[in-house]
Amino acid sequence: MNQSGRFQRVISIILIIGVIVLVVSAFFAPQPLDWTYSYSNRHTKPLGTRLVYNVINHLFPGQELIVKHSGLNDFLEEATPVNTNFIYINNHYNPICDEVSRLLEVVGAGNHVFIAAESLSECFEDTFNLRIRRAMPPVLSITNDSIGYHFANKNIQKGYQDYWFKKVITNNYFESYDSTRTTVLGHNNRGRTNFIKIQHGEGAIFVNANPIAFTNYHLLSGNKSEYIFKSLSYLPVTTTVWDESYKAGVTSIGSEIDFILADPALRMAWYLTLIAAFFWLVFHGKRRQRAIPIIHKPRNITLSFVETISRLYLLKNDHAGIARKRFLYFKEYIRNRYFIQITSDESKNIEEISEKSGVRERSVAALFRMAKNLDRVKNISQEDLQQFNRQLEFFYKNCR
Repeated sequence: MNQSGRFQRVISIILIIGVIVLVVSAFFAPQPLDWTYSYSNRHTKPLGTRLVYNVINHLFPGQELIVKHSGLNDFLEEATPVNTNFIYINNHYNPICDEVSRLLEVVGAGNHVFIAAESLSECFEDTFNLRIRRAMPPVLSITNDSIGYHFANKNIQKGYQDYWFKKVITNNYFESYDSTRTTVLGHNNRGRTNFIKIQHGEGAIFVNANPIAFTNYHLLSGNKSEYIFKSLSYLPVTTTVWDESYKAGVTSIGSEIDFILADPALRMAWYLTLIAAFFWLVFHGKRRQRAIPIIHKPRNITLSFVETISRLYLLKNDHAGIARKRFLYFKEYIRNRYFIQITSDESKNIEEISEKSGVRERSVAALFRMAKNLDRVKNISQEDLQQFNRQLEFFYKNCR
């Protein structure tokens, strides 16, 4: 191995070791807790809903659990389900008017919808004549005062004991709603309504103003899981559709690369693959084969060939044969250059050649006359061959 090859190998080993150390350090380094909004069943961070999603089967045993990643219209298309639950948990629920109309149709057919959101679209609020008031304390604050939630139903609320939240909670409530078709299901500790049921047709819509209460953090925090289970238990035990469209902490996936980059493990594997491919291109991508020999430009050996053939004729003293070959090449030259086919009409041939080549007829006639004499004799002298050759060269030199 030459010095350049050894140097490349040393550099590649150093780089590979450096990348391995970097990856291992990044993998085992303690990660700070991510408190950003998510509400997605893909995330196990505090404000995700992976754990809540996993226990849905215990609330609706033996029933199918479906995850939808598109709007209601696209998900249902033309069909209207019967006896199905729809669960929406996100910081915002913003259906357009077409989707609200479709929601009314679905609920009226006997289906049930559970919505946990701190803000609703204007079209949804106007349709159901309700408003949510977003109140303090802010999310993630730790205060001396706690916030309590409780259910209005005595059979659900044990001894009227509130479910107390000391941090990572909101205190949103409904400042107005249509009491003629709305049933209050829950309040906060100040008596504000934060959980309602809207009856419509054969089904109902349940709306909770504090979606953060339905996250992984509170499922694992004290008796808050009981609040989650009892809130969702208002839904009948039947097929359930979990909504994963437009979650706060999930970027819309537009391609396979977006999906890979959205997951930490897949993202790390992708970066490692790119780094490995780069190293391969730099150090091992060169073509491995024997040195390509230098191919020189082919030599023109026409003159050598002519000289060899000439010597052959000269050694045999076949001057007439050489002259005949020369005249044969002359006729080929006339045919290719002037498109004149040599015929038995010698005078016509001489006239056409003279006219197209610009050489006087007398010179052309002398050339043909000498060629004609070749057919009458068996051999000619060297002087006659030289004279015939001079006549040909004169033609080549003066033709156009």
